[in-house]
Amino acid sequence: MSFLSETARYIFERHSLETIARVCVVVPSRRAVYFFKQELASLSDRPFLAPEVVAMDDFILQRAEVEEIDPVSLLFELYDTFKTIDPHLDFDRFTSWAPVVLRDFDQIDLYDSNAKAVFSWVEAEKAIERWKIDTTIAEDSFADKYFRLFENLLGVYDQLKARLLEKKLAYRGMAYRKVAEEVETIFLDKPGHAFHYFLGFNALSQSEERILRKLVSLNKAEMLWDADVFYLRNQHEAGRFVRKYLTDAELSRGDWNKRFRNYREFPQVQTVPSDLLTQPKNFISIGVPNATMQPKVAAHLMAQWEHGTEKTKGYQPPHTALVLGDENLLMPVLSSIPDSYDDFNVTMGVSLRNSLLYSLVESWFELQRNVVEFRRKEGQGMVAIPKFSYKHITKILHHPFIQKYWMENEGSFRTLLRTLRDENRTFADEKEIKELGGNEPLINTLFTRWDNDSGRATRQMYRLIDLLRPLYVDKDAIETEYLYEFYTILKRLERVLAERRQPVSIKSYRRFLLELLRQTKIPFSGEPAAPLQIMGMLETRCLDFERVIILSVNEGTLPTGKKQNSLIPFDAACEFGLPTYMDADAVMSYHFFRLLQRAKEVIFLHTVPAGDGAKAEPSRFLLQLEYELGEQNKQAKLQKKRVEFGSERSLEEELPVLRITKNEQIQREILQSLANRGLYATHLNMYYQCSLKYYFKRIAGVAEEEELSTTLEANDFGTWVHEVLERIDREMIERNVRVYERADYERFTQQIPSRLEAVFQEKFPGQVMNEGQNLLLYNLAKRNLRNYFQLRMDELDAGYRVEVLAPEQKLVATLAYGEGTVQVAGKIDRLERVNDVIRIVDYKTGKVDAKNLDLKVNQDEWQPMFLTNQNWDVMRQLWLYKYLVLKQNDKRVGGVELSATQIVQPGMISFRNLAAGFMAQENLRFRPDETPETFLEDSEAMLTQFIDELLDASRAFEQTVDRSHCEYCDYARICGRAN
Repeated sequence: MSFLSETARYIFERHSLETIARVCVVVPSRRAVYFFKQELASLSDRPFLAPEVVAMDDFILQRAEVEEIDPVSLLFELYDTFKTIDPHLDFDRFTSWAPVVLRDFDQIDLYDSNAKAVFSWVEAEKAIERWKIDTTIAEDSFADKYFRLFENLLGVYDQLKARLLEKKLAYRGMAYRKVAEEVETIFLDKPGHAFHYFLGFNALSQSEERILRKLVSLNKAEMLWDADVFYLRNQHEAGRFVRKYLTDAELSRGDWNKRFRNYREFPQVQTVPSDLLTQPKNFISIGVPNATMQPKVAAHLMAQWEHGTEKTKGYQPPHTALVLGDENLLMPVLSSIPDSYDDFNVTMGVSLRNSLLYSLVESWFELQRNVVEFRRKEGQGMVAIPKFSYKHITKILHHPFIQKYWMENEGSFRTLLRTLRDENRTFADEKEIKELGGNEPLINTLFTRWDNDSGRATRQMYRLIDLLRPLYVDKDAIETEYLYEFYTILKRLERVLAERRQPVSIKSYRRFLLELLRQTKIPFSGEPAAPLQIMGMLETRCLDFERVIILSVNEGTLPTGKKQNSLIPFDAACEFGLPTYMDADAVMSYHFFRLLQRAKEVIFLHTVPAGDGAKAEPSRFLLQLEYELGEQNKQAKLQKKRVEFGSERSLEEELPVLRITKNEQIQREILQSLANRGLYATHLNMYYQCSLKYYFKRIAGVAEEEELSTTLEANDFGTWVHEVLERIDREMIERNVRVYERADYERFTQQIPSRLEAVFQEKFPGQVMNEGQNLLLYNLAKRNLRNYFQLRMDELDAGYRVEVLAPEQKLVATLAYGEGTVQVAGKIDRLERVNDVIRIVDYKTGKVDAKNLDLKVNQDEWQPMFLTNQNWDVMRQLWLYKYLVLKQNDKRVGGVELSATQIVQPGMISFRNLAAGFMAQENLRFRPDETPETFLEDSEAMLTQFIDELLDASRAFEQTVDRSHCEYCDYARICGRAN
């Protein structure tokens, strides 16, 4: 029997049908109101006047005779109040801490704390005395502003409450405090209900406790607690508050609470609720690789459950709950619900913070904030020309909200983007963009510069709403609600800004607007008694379900951990009875374990670490289930499962993996590709990372998506540095100088800036070298090259004679295969000779350690897994370079003859680890007595083995099982793995 069913019967049996209407039943949430009424109605076959059933917040607001102010309006009221006390209040600063101040005001009132004492606790003099700091605080320092804020807060607190009361408005805590302070007047002097029942409460605030204690003492109320002996005894954190109330003579009055007496003597005392300890429970925890995968796994589980569910007529309590530990997953969950669930109810609102509209507004601010000024000479002076970057232009035009619009106006948008790309325009000004876009209204709206004018920004946003609204107005789409709420917020913000005498910067405007969007929620409507209920953990209060799926059961989410979003220090919170993270953890623990009491099957989804250094710790609640409850109730064991990348074997179903089988046509294309284009080390590594990517790139010839960038990417940075070194080597060899002296390296060092600039202008036209990220990379390149030349000078000092044999070279070798040949190719960065050892140098601008070049296993162990080991991609590259150098038919590289007896040693120089110098790969030997001839023979056997596998019809090209390789893959969209 559910808690609401049991309490409904308890109340029904204590009142006649004629008198029950004079009763008031108070529950924690509005959701519980509906279900309690249904349970109560089912107890009588005769109609009767029902008691008032009300959620606690509504009960308080009615008695306080105020209306709760919405969060957006409250922010404006706070701002207006602050301005009366501090006329010089900085708007940008206000928006950064205002939500925190309001939360603190709410907590102070809810917990009936002395506001003056709290704020004076952190005043500068008292704080310094308490902390025993012998110092003075500098004026306008961070600490000075912090303490001055608290000196103003008491006045703001008092004035804000007075302003709100004049309008018969209140924030939540303020309403509770008002009722607590006037409790006798409200419940004695005014006619009201004969009796009150308070159902399923847990952690009462001081204001709540003051109200309820008074009502109980006046014999006008009874508390109906809900708890299980599992967490009542043994000091379990879930029972922390209920234990306190059950030992309180007033709060434990009544026949209902007799069941909890002597609960510590269980099992000798059988009256105490003990479902967690005595009933069979099917608990399953499933680890998934990432948060976004949880809704899909939940949908899979719900689809299995739905097959075994019979639909019945009449009222039936909902039997399935999908509980979101992280409410940011609401939209992914809604889009994943199986089609078989045509009837479900959502108790939560969706925050605009998680909407596409919010991301569009953010992208728009980003576009405007990153305008770059170019200077052009006109007449006798220089003129500044502000330009938008290609990166931000494409980002906003490809936003889903905007794409929806330009599907019907495709020509203008495609012309604009194609022209910018084809003409390599990494920056374009407002006039150019509008002309290229054919003065299309949306393009004109998006690319009108705001010039730090918040009024102009607001006007453009109104125009955006007018342009987008017709796309959704007749489609009952949630986007219509987004746009309406956005319009309402803009109107409110516009009103406040119009009252200001001083202009507001775009920075302040952005901060305030985004904060208002974050605080706005759009409610869903649905059938309250639908079989499936989707809710947050707080909405589960008083409700029971047979089957439950809980998402995000990770430490830091359930419970939230040591997060304290407050200006009030922890010691002050403890001193004045304000809640801390420890209280929040106890509250969440109660909700969690109470939800399990009457459930038969509960599945917990949590994320698991997906790679080295990743953190995704399962909630300690799961450990308590496993090691505490599991030991006490042998029928409540926790099963552990895990969803792996690419499969759901733990859920007895394979996820679809894209495969391309090899027919005769594809096999011919593979051989043709190897014969004409060659096999490179990077392609070999690509094949073992993701064979499907190899197919797209090397066989099918699917072009990778080209993107203009206003900043250098990682591969561009490597090209930049490599090109400088290659040009130096070529210039010196043309002068017939192959051995460099210290004076040469010193000259190269002086030339670094000019050489970098020359290569940049040639390789990256249209980009700006001395701004933003490119400037940082330029400075990094200068430092890397200086350190590299210093390394070479240190080699000279140590007696090493380095002879440059060849600068960057592409080497090609022919390998016999079947009845034909294939090409093996590679590009080495430098070939040099040091003391009769030929060194193949591969430059790496990334970090490489010597351990990355060590096989760490003997010859018999490494050879079978050499091609497939994901950690040996660097060594495969060096192996192939050595093969190519030794394979040169004329034994000449770069015009230099190589002796057959010389040792060839591949290795790397890492610019992020130059202290290691040249790191040689020394232990890659196929045989103990290896010679150049046997090395070539064994290498060709391994290459042949790879080509055999490449042509094997039984081995399809298929997606990688490691999705980390998909993150930056150009083909992820084709595979359906794009974010």
